Amino acid sequence: MLRALALLLSLSAGSFALGSRVSRAGAQPTHADVFPLARADPRFDRAARLVARGRVLREGGDTISALAYFRDAIAAAPRRAEGYEALGELYLALDEPLRAIEVYEAGARWAVRGEGLWLGLATALHKLGQDERALDALRRLHALDPSSRAGLAALAEASEARGSFVEALAARRALVALLAAAPESDALTSELADQNARVRALSYLLGAAERVRSKAICKTAEQSLVRRALAHCP
Repeated sequence: MLRALALLLSLSAGSFALGSRVSRAGAQPTHADVFPLARADPRFDRAARLVARGRVLREGGDTISALAYFRDAIAAAPRRAEGYEALGELYLALDEPLRAIEVYEAGARWAVRGEGLWLGLATALHKLGQDERALDALRRLHALDPSSRAGLAALAEASEARGSFVEALAARRALVALLAAAPESDALTSELADQNARVRALSYLLGAAERVRSKAICKTAEQSLVRRALAHCP
């Protein structure tokens, strides 16, 4: 039963970073929100225009020009996250995770904020099979921005995939608290119900595992008295 529950919990973790159903809308202040003077800085206006133009070109299939525009956006405003995010996403779409990692890591060093940088970095690392490093990137995002719903959802899914169910449960509970405090909407109500169900499943899994562990300790005469006491042996 424990194996079946663990498998069920980890099935959704295949694309844990960018595939999260938790919306990022409104969860992350922009650079201008954090630094109001940035609105008047022409470098940031130019960077935004370059990113927007690059996205149009990408959608139109002109990948080469889109790459150039995203690089120009980074050069125009190296402490703004959007250029790195756009360039990293494009490299991921081109199935070049190593280049995406270089871009995301550079952005993480230079950009003032950037939820998408860490989610993208985790996704790129996951594509290369470096799941422990991907999990570390999501932990870093959580440390930098505990209010990131997308970050918590990704952290929970990645933790479950790695068998770190205690960490996953903590992330799910934190996500439930954020969702419960957000303005009501049909989408958030549905997501809250889903996360509550996942919390219950994880709690049951961990509780069952603890009961199995306690029974094993109590059946083994060689265990220390302290361990037997902690396992509530009769």
